[in-house]
Amino acid sequence: MGELISHALQDDPNECCGLLLGSGDEADELHRMSNVNKKPISRYTMQPGELVEAQEKIKKSNREFVAIYHSHTFTQGYPSLIDIKNAVNVSSIATRHIIVSLVEKTRPVVRAFSINAESEVTELVIQTDGEPYRASD
Repeated sequence: MGELISHALQDDPNECCGLLLGSGDEADELHRMSNVNKKPISRYTMQPGELVEAQEKIKKSNREFVAIYHSHTFTQGYPSLIDIKNAVNVSSIATRHIIVSLVEKTRPVVRAFSINAESEVTELVIQTDGEPYRASD
């Protein structure tokens, strides 16, 4: 969790983005991606070449994309309409999405969501160190 928040704060005021790699529901590696969007303060687009590299990495290591993450630097940690549209477009890669909200820089909020191909958003419980942690406002 700390590495997610650290990445968000380091890229602030731009949105950060990346992938969580692992197996099933468990992530064991955070894979930072470059945000190449023309409006990185309010949107994110992963660098395509880096995404290809990440896909090759998971194939070689027999793992999968557990979740896609990004930050909201000025808004709450809930998927925007554009986030939902983008999530539907990548639902074959991952349906879990994590958002780090930096509305309060000293108290970042991390929330996780499942977004399916029908644009349905469901908040998920995040577990860290074996303890359930619900990240909400």
